[in-house]
Amino acid sequence: MSLRRRAATLAGVAVLAIGPAVLLSSPAAAAPLGCTTQYSSTEMWATSHCSAGTGKHQVVVIQRHPAPGVGPILIAGPCVPVGQTSYTGITGWPIDSVRANTCG
Repeated sequence: MSLRRRAATLAGVAVLAIGPAVLLSSPAAAAPLGCTTQYSSTEMWATSHCSAGTGKHQVVVIQRHPAPGVGPILIAGPCVPVGQTSYTGITGWPIDSVRANTCG
């Protein structure tokens, strides 16, 4: 088999292997925008709400455990579509951060 024919065969095999993945892949979703977070350490809840964009988001809270060797406490709410509120209960430990995370 000539070198030219081998190259053409390999190119054809590559197109057949990669083609379906390109055709079947879904378009990328725009990230949620206009996200706000709220929390109440006395009522022990946290929320995130995104008002624009597409896709899903969730509230993520990082709290500090009082025992130094334990490490941070990570609490995440459910993934919800833009326009809905992600809600989670939290512990009474100090809050290090509250953010809206994008999720699939």
